[in-house]
Amino acid sequence: MKNYIKIILSAACLCSVVGCDKGFKELNVNPNSTTSLDPTFLFSNSEVLTYASLMETEATVVQQFIDPFGGVTSAFNFNVLNQTYSVLRWNNAYPNSIKLLESVLANTKGDAAKVNLYNEARIWRAYNYMMLVDTYGDVPYSQAGQAYLNSVFLPKYDKQQDIYADLVNEVTAATAALDPAKDIVKGDVFYGGNIPQWKRLGYSLLLRLGMRYSKVDAAKAKTIVQAAFAGGVMQSNADNCYLKYNTAYPNLMTQQIQQLTNTYYLAEPFVTQLKSTGDPRLKYISAMYADPGKALSLAPDTASANQFGLPIGYDSGTLPSAPGFRGGSGSGFKYSQVNYSVFGKITAPQFFITYAQTQLLLAEATFRGYISGTTSTFYNAGVKAAMDQFATYDAGAVIPGSTEDAFLNNPLNAYSDANALRLINTQYWITSFGNGAESWANFRRSGFPALAPNTYPGKQIKGSFVRRYTYPQTEASINADNYRAAVASIGADDLDTPVFWDK
Repeated sequence: MKNYIKIILSAACLCSVVGCDKGFKELNVNPNSTTSLDPTFLFSNSEVLTYASLMETEATVVQQFIDPFGGVTSAFNFNVLNQTYSVLRWNNAYPNSIKLLESVLANTKGDAAKVNLYNEARIWRAYNYMMLVDTYGDVPYSQAGQAYLNSVFLPKYDKQQDIYADLVNEVTAATAALDPAKDIVKGDVFYGGNIPQWKRLGYSLLLRLGMRYSKVDAAKAKTIVQAAFAGGVMQSNADNCYLKYNTAYPNLMTQQIQQLTNTYYLAEPFVTQLKSTGDPRLKYISAMYADPGKALSLAPDTASANQFGLPIGYDSGTLPSAPGFRGGSGSGFKYSQVNYSVFGKITAPQFFITYAQTQLLLAEATFRGYISGTTSTFYNAGVKAAMDQFATYDAGAVIPGSTEDAFLNNPLNAYSDANALRLINTQYWITSFGNGAESWANFRRSGFPALAPNTYPGKQIKGSFVRRYTYPQTEASINADNYRAAVASIGADDLDTPVFWDK
């Protein structure tokens, strides 16, 4: 385009100023190009492109999923740094959902005809940045996504505490400003623009933000949680925030594990938890296959007695030395994998914020005295909602109410004040299966479930578990000054440095 303009300008020397100026603007505009995009389309795309996580990353840190083989996908099983996977959230969020959301906000702020679009984008932007802070700590925020808008190509990193404080303000203000009498964002893929549901999403996100402070600032946590609860959080599974998929547009997470069925297994702590407590979700999550490499063409064995998670702390070479080694099975090992007929389908939904998670957070909030209510009521509602949620994966995955009641009446699962935090947060761990980022964040915040550290030799962490992911190496070379300032702010760019709410 620059060369084309130079040619036009050179030609101007042969013409009179007035005569050659006429039509220049029209001549340099491609009549077939798009000059602007409807921000509604950008918002819809930001929802679809929101990064959840792959099972090889956070879900492996919290011992739900495991790859015993060497190579890039096994990094977090072995507690070693691998940038191929640790940078996925960063490299997916900033050029996709973040960039789109920043553009939506810039093009709708102050527009009376797009009040709800603007505020829904603020809420979803907060969700995306919350996940980035939870993963990395200090991150670009105030200058992020500004390359096209303001020519900011090397954004500074904002302090994570400051980002969280602003996210609380943003979600609070945006949720309150949603107005059913104003524009309805029909392109919204979560709720079709339903304002009451967006309000409940906003306050449920605010609740999650507030509970993140429970470990570092109980007073602030209480204030934020009270505001969220008073505003009105999710009321049923109909309010769940999730993406739907089909065979033409598959779930990338489950598509990934389907491609290497003989490599991926469920982890022993996760399977044992479900199996030992008589959890009816086990058969929809876990399955045994006679030959893992042919799992997609085989009928799953979902009998509870036949489910065994792969032990933590072993690779494919040392696994035969593990106590109770179950041997090989076709092209893999005789251990449980994902049930590819239910949870592992390529059409399986991707949940971000759910009613079940919200009820469990409210259960903990009541136990801690942040809000008034009956802890057991919230706990029971959360567990039942999590079980009912499986009908979204498959119409046949319906758990009867009587089965749910029997589970909750089992002394191993029944609510008790003496075991409240363990029970609530272990259920949150199970409920968040499939959203590893949230499983990992709540595990770091709550300390539950009480997982045993991975003893695999050669780990690159000093502590028992990975506390954060490192910044992309490209940041150190391209955005060097801002990267160094961020490292100085957080202390060290390694897997042991906790994020601010984890201290």
